[in-house]
Amino acid sequence: MENNSQKKPARKVSEKHRASNLKWDLENMRTVSCRLRKEDAELFKEYCAVNHTNPGAYLKNHIHEILDKYCMEKYSKNN
Repeated sequence: MENNSQKKPARKVSEKHRASNLKWDLENMRTVSCRLRKEDAELFKEYCAVNHTNPGAYLKNHIHEILDKYCMEKYSKNN
């Protein structure tokens, strides 16, 4: 894990820009979630840390891999 001295300072974003981002997110983004037993969640966080990622990034990457495979299969059947 990074220590605090390696983090970049947060950029200031105007309220107008923040509102625009929020509006776009509400229109275009959805959250996918699941519930896990506490022990499983802690082990998953540990696994992610060991592999230099975080749970959200890992799951997002895995979902994209699955969708890529699914789309390839789906579109190859149609042609």
